Amino acid sequence: MKLYLVLPTKLNSDSMIELFIEGKRVDVNETFSTMISFAIDDVKDFSAKNTAVSKTVILPGTKNNNLLFGDIYDASISNDYDSTKPNTGINFNASVSASIYVFNDNLQVMKGIMQMLEIIVDDGMVEYEVGLFGELAGFTAKLGNLKLEDLDFSAYDHTYSIANIIASRSNLGSSYIYPNNIDYGTYSTAKHHWKIGTMRPALFIKEYIDKIFAVSGYTYNCDLFNTNRFKRLVVPNNTKILQRVSTELLNISSSTQTINDVSSPFINYFNFPILTYLGGFVNQLYLSNNCLFKWNLTNPIFGSVILKVSLNFTKTSTDPIILNLYKNNDTTPVFIGFTTFGTGVTSGTAIIDYTFTGVSLIQNDNISIVIDFAALPFGGHFTLNITNAQLIYNSDSPITTPYSLGDTIEVNNILPQNYLQKDFISSIVKLFQLYIFEDPTQDKVLLIAPFIDFFNLATSIDWSNKIDRSKPIKLKPMSELNARYYEFNFKKDSDYWNELYEKRYNETYGSYKYDSAYEFAKETEKLELIFSGTPLVGYTGEDKVYSTIFKRSGTTEENIDSNIRILQTKLVTGVSSWNILATDGTTVLGTYTDYLYAGHLDDPDAPTNDLNFGVLKELFFVLITGALNVNQFNVYWSSYMAEITDKDSRLLTATLKLNYNDVANLDFSKLIYIDGSLYRLNKIEDFNASEEDTCTCSFVKVINKIY
Repeated sequence: MKLYLVLPTKLNSDSMIELFIEGKRVDVNETFSTMISFAIDDVKDFSAKNTAVSKTVILPGTKNNNLLFGDIYDASISNDYDSTKPNTGINFNASVSASIYVFNDNLQVMKGIMQMLEIIVDDGMVEYEVGLFGELAGFTAKLGNLKLEDLDFSAYDHTYSIANIIASRSNLGSSYIYPNNIDYGTYSTAKHHWKIGTMRPALFIKEYIDKIFAVSGYTYNCDLFNTNRFKRLVVPNNTKILQRVSTELLNISSSTQTINDVSSPFINYFNFPILTYLGGFVNQLYLSNNCLFKWNLTNPIFGSVILKVSLNFTKTSTDPIILNLYKNNDTTPVFIGFTTFGTGVTSGTAIIDYTFTGVSLIQNDNISIVIDFAALPFGGHFTLNITNAQLIYNSDSPITTPYSLGDTIEVNNILPQNYLQKDFISSIVKLFQLYIFEDPTQDKVLLIAPFIDFFNLATSIDWSNKIDRSKPIKLKPMSELNARYYEFNFKKDSDYWNELYEKRYNETYGSYKYDSAYEFAKETEKLELIFSGTPLVGYTGEDKVYSTIFKRSGTTEENIDSNIRILQTKLVTGVSSWNILATDGTTVLGTYTDYLYAGHLDDPDAPTNDLNFGVLKELFFVLITGALNVNQFNVYWSSYMAEITDKDSRLLTATLKLNYNDVANLDFSKLIYIDGSLYRLNKIEDFNASEEDTCTCSFVKVINKIY
């Protein structure tokens, strides 16, 4: 709902208009004329939904108002701010919104937020220039420039294991799932058995929405979001490989399992063991028989090695035992540093916690810990009983490293990067043609419903007697159309199948162009999501259907970072036996005759609905049966577009005299009769909340009551 205010400037404490900020009454001006405009839609811009704005309001610098705003006019004052307390008084923060209510004779005519715009000091007189906005604008303001990666999904951290991959199939609407049919390229030679690298966690759309609202401090009510279909919508992993960004690249202990996966940055040659080391005629012993870990990636790293060891020792001399850190490239050891223990005694307990800084590694460099007891006399010996040992490597700067089986998937590390939370919500609004409006009875509660479910078809009111017949009544055909074509677009992406589709049909995969047949305009209006379409592909001889995200040159595939996607999921049973393989492409980790599908169709074999806007010009797989026309445009947009482009469509604009009760009980979902015809209320402009007067209203004629 759009809200606009204009407030003049003469002080009058007896005014029927009352303004409250954070629950405290504000001094306003004499003849406090509040001109408010409300709107639920904008037929001139079909992709714009529910953006609240206001004109400037001037508040006088009275003693009460100065205290309310923490004497912000005094530039020498600096107040601490506590976000848990009301944004008033000494806690006032001009960079944060404050809640507002506007009443007329105890009837609420507006609620939302206030923004301090400017403080004017003129010859000792103070005025405050503020903006008043509806609650929807407050929600958007709270999101600001927050991104998806700012959300906290750490509660869903888990071990990367076959057991968790398969168990995730039972999740619906919360936690994470592992789709089994997303082809990221290079993970299968025959497109039947798949290496573990293609199994990647996906998070639910509803979970994103819930967390975004939680961050903003707002809540919502939306029946659509609680449907099974919506709960099955996910955002899949969109990175080149499943990887994490971290400074801690290695953290192993004596109880850690051996790591020898060649895709890992470190190759463990031997366990980091609990063993007893015996010294005799040999001066130097390696804790792990010559080397601990080797850096396996091509990029060099710089960082620190932390060694933690708990042990008991006995020796034949009071000289210290030395732990030396070496690195080597399999040929020449390079000394890094050392630490000592056991000086002056022949037995005891030692707890070592030492950091070696400035340790740089290039590919194939080994990390070695060497025990040096140079003062050991001929025939002497020592014994070290290591009860606990830990080795850590911290990079000086964050680095991306691939996940391997057994690693902990840190879910916050795999979130899509550099997508604004408000753009994410906006794309969901556009995809489902949602109306978002304020709950009139509850603070910071937004009501959300699709256009097709928004209107209360059983309830209508007659405003025919409210029209000022002395003023013109305007009927504009085609509801103020300003374009011939309306495009509903998924975002362009550069993966192989998306590019192929766009080259063939000159439109992005999943998009749709609506022709209004309006002869007096040639322009095109566009609606675009942040999501890209995800082509479904069937491979020869395969009974599974794959969502594809990779590049290809000839027959050579390439992993890529892709744009964010949105897919719906389903467990598909009764397919040919297939295997999840280890990274070596040979070792079988699991065998299955079902798979967790994720794609734009709800069912790859017999679809009943489609997340795409329009019917595809070409399918890249063989579909035996199912409906392809139950898509987002036909379900959520076609009725709206048909209504505003119908030959009998009208935009009625008239002058009406509405009273305070009309506005206090304003409900855009109610249909309105005017002179025997049924309309949807579209906008109320310049309603005077301080003195009943006429205002301009616009209505869209109802063509179909059944959507």
